[in-house]
Order: sequence, then C-alpha cells, then structure tokens
Amino acid sequence: MGLRQLIEFIQTLEKELALFNIDSSDYIDQQLVEYFDTQNVRICSYRTTSGMPSDIAVLSTEDDVLEIISVDTLRELVDSIQPGSTAVGVTDAEYDVILGHLKETTFTSYDTEQMLYASREIEDRARRVGKGTVHAGFQRCSIMADQRSIYTDLSEQGLDVNAYGVPDVPKPNLGGGQLHTVETDEIAKTWFVIFDGAGDTAQKSALIAEERDTNTFYGFWTYDAKIVDSALDYLERTYVSPNDTRSPSQA
Repeated sequence: MGLRQLIEFIQTLEKELALFNIDSSDYIDQQLVEYFDTQNVRICSYRTTSGMPSDIAVLSTEDDVLEIISVDTLRELVDSIQPGSTAVGVTDAEYDVILGHLKETTFTSYDTEQMLYASREIEDRARRVGKGTVHAGFQRCSIMADQRSIYTDLSEQGLDVNAYGVPDVPKPNLGGGQLHTVETDEIAKTWFVIFDGAGDTAQKSALIAEERDTNTFYGFWTYDAKIVDSALDYLERTYVSPNDTRSPSQA
C-alpha cells in the first residue's frame, strides 16, 4: 500500500465522540467541534429518556468503544489550550487517555509550520531512543537541505537515516545518512517522517501527509505498529532495496 493509499485508508477510520446528557446550556460540544477541527472525529450529543449516564463521553469507531471519559475532563482539555497554539499535538501526555486515540487519525489544512512541528516530535522521539531507523521525505532536496543539520545529528546519534527528495538542487550531505533522489509524483507530493521504534513497538510512529493545495497538507500521524510497518515495508521495497548494492555516498 503506497503512501497516498495509506492516507486514504486512514481517512475511512472516522471516530465518534458522543456526549451523553450534557446540560442544554453547556457549549462543550461546540467547543470540542472547534478543538478537533483538524481531526477525523465526529462530535455528537445524545439525551437518553432516563437522563443517565450524565456528563459522560464515549469515543468509538464503527466497531469498538475506545474510551469512556467524563465530560469534565474534556472541559479541562479544552481550557488547557493556550491562545494561538495548535489544538492537538503529538505530545499531550496528561490527556493521552483520550488524545492517544485521536492522534491516530487524519488531519486537514496543516501548513508547513504545523508539519515541521509534528515532524520534530517524531524526530525527537527517535533521538531519545538513540537507535533504530528513520525515514523522512520533505518532497524536494531543497527542503531536505534545510533539515540537513537535524538528520546529520540523528545519524551521528546512532540512527540509520533514509531521506527522500526530488532532485531540484545538488544533493545535500547528510553525513552517514542516505538521501535517495527520486523523481516520482508520490515523493514530490508527500511529506513523511517515520520511526521504526528500534524494536520497541510502543515507540513506532509515523507522520504521512500529501500536499493537496499550495502549502496545505492532508494526512495522518499514528502510533499503530501495523500501519507504521506497512509504510516502512513499502518504502524499503520501493525506494531502498533497489539501492542496496550502492554505498551511502552513492545512494
């Protein structure tokens, strides 16, 4: 499954956050709609005949209940966002009981600054682990050149680095990292950072997005090991394996 196909697959995994029996004067549902504006989650409010349970939220997919949480916790979550900041980040450990599920979903209308922020989170995770493999594509070699210090550092820290880009400028030197110059529409249109977790399933993570309008990206991040492995397997088979016979300086 290619990178764009993975994005389309994740798009089908819409989640529902159902609020039960909240007060009619409570605007938390509207606040949550705004809060999760870039996530593939539907906010719904329901009232039962008995009025029970009250102020309870249920996060679910079409097939499974993922989490049951108090609406008060959601209020705290919404109130915790600083003015001008992005809503759902990759690291929100205090509310990970709910955000952990919603991070494994799609986002819309991310600009370059937001994409760089999400990329840094996965790169920092890889740096903390200190081993394993990172695959990164920033569409063009000129953009990868702007990230050169980060990926040279990851390589120096002991990680295997595979980077990808359409060759619009001379290939930047990533130290021990390999830069695969690829002239395909897939690489030209997608932005991704994928960490294999260095053998630890809990550390696997991926950010994959497609530029569908100028400086506007649609995609997902995930900690789902199966999805991460699928993306890694595709990149290895499609772009890395054909270069196995070449040295890093030639790849």
